[in-house]
Amino acid sequence: MKNPYDEQQTQILARITNNVVKLNDTLLELNQKIEEINEMNSDLVAFSNIWTHYQRNANLYLTSTNSLEPAYKQ
Repeated sequence: MKNPYDEQQTQILARITNNVVKLNDTLLELNQKIEEINEMNSDLVAFSNIWTHYQRNANLYLTSTNSLEPAYKQ
């Protein structure tokens, strides 16, 4: 005797499989975009570190030469 729900279950499993494949493709694309963003952010972090060191060195130089003036306030 044939199971009456066999065809329905097969269709549901096929839909689930297709949806999982689509989800997997989307997650792969998302991971690629996140990697690109992380690469761009690493450039920003490097620039930020360089700028912080520059500020510290400039402040140290201005302090040591007594050239540092207070910030202008309006």
